[in-house]
Amino acid sequence: MPGVKKSETINLRIDTETREIIARAAAVSGKSLTAFMTEAAFYSAQKELLDQRFIGVDAAVFDAVEGLLGEPAKANDRLVALFKSNAEWID
Repeated sequence: MPGVKKSETINLRIDTETREIIARAAAVSGKSLTAFMTEAAFYSAQKELLDQRFIGVDAAVFDAVEGLLGEPAKANDRLVALFKSNAEWID
């Protein structure tokens, strides 16, 4: 699959410590500094935009969800048992 032609440039001024940390993370992930920063910025931008998305529902649905959220919390017996267990993956 051919790559997308890149024609835009972004210049950043950052302090040395920040650059070194980003460069180390890029090296650990096996990516170039440019690829790492582009991927991180793209992910952050998508997340920010999705956080701003408005989801509209009719009043009946809203009231039903609001009612469920307003109820007191109920313990889930299976989750309680899981958290009390000494599973290997629990620190």
